[in-house]
Amino acid sequence: MTASGWIVRPLMGVRMLRRLDPERELVTFDGSRIVEVLGRVATDNAAMSVARIVMPVGRGQPLRRNRFHEVLIVVEGSCEVALPTGTLVLRPNDVLELPALTLYAECGGANGSVAWAICTPAFSRDLVEFLA
Repeated sequence: MTASGWIVRPLMGVRMLRRLDPERELVTFDGSRIVEVLGRVATDNAAMSVARIVMPVGRGQPLRRNRFHEVLIVVEGSCEVALPTGTLVLRPNDVLELPALTLYAECGGANGSVAWAICTPAFSRDLVEFLA
């Protein structure tokens, strides 16, 4: 029993807690830094990926179309997302849903951006069509 009175029983074979491992950081061509916490690379999970993305000011990913559903959650700074209907400026605690095949580009705002991306199925370069 925990201090709060909850009874906690471990689930056999289930790992629920994932921690950010800075040693796994990937730096992209534009200077963005990405760490996958759950997904194809980090945990051999093809169903879903969760990654932390740090985008420098004015830098980010070019125009693209993903063949996976993505949810982007900004936690620090701001992120500009260009869509066919216009540009959105995401601020801390904003959540943007990008259904599969959405055409978009993103870059760090005035102070750069720290965000989390959740992708289903898991991110794979094979599932991204870069258009610029």
